[in-house]
Amino acid sequence: MLQKKYRLRQKSGFKTIFELGKNYSNKYVAIYIFSKGPNRFAFIASKKVGNAVQRNRAKRLMREVIRLHLSEIRKDIQIICIARVRIKGVSYSEVEKSIMNILWKANILKKVSK
Repeated sequence: MLQKKYRLRQKSGFKTIFELGKNYSNKYVAIYIFSKGPNRFAFIASKKVGNAVQRNRAKRLMREVIRLHLSEIRKDIQIICIARVRIKGVSYSEVEKSIMNILWKANILKKVSK
């Protein structure tokens, strides 16, 4: 479970990110990214994704990817993850690959020093 301090819950926060943030997408997930303020994340699955069980599974998968890779994400990023219809029945590894690819393209992963 993602800690409460990382959740985006206010309508004004959603509105700001949708208006000012950049969006990236692929076949499983669409992501809006806004790079001001503390780390906050929101997860959306519309009724197009399926019934309540399928929508909740999609959100759980996206939430788990972010939770496990939280240390790799820069600290000034706010993200909204939106499940697309094709996410139904997809494995965790596919969703993880999809989200990490978008985060890499958006250049919000921390630089790894070797």
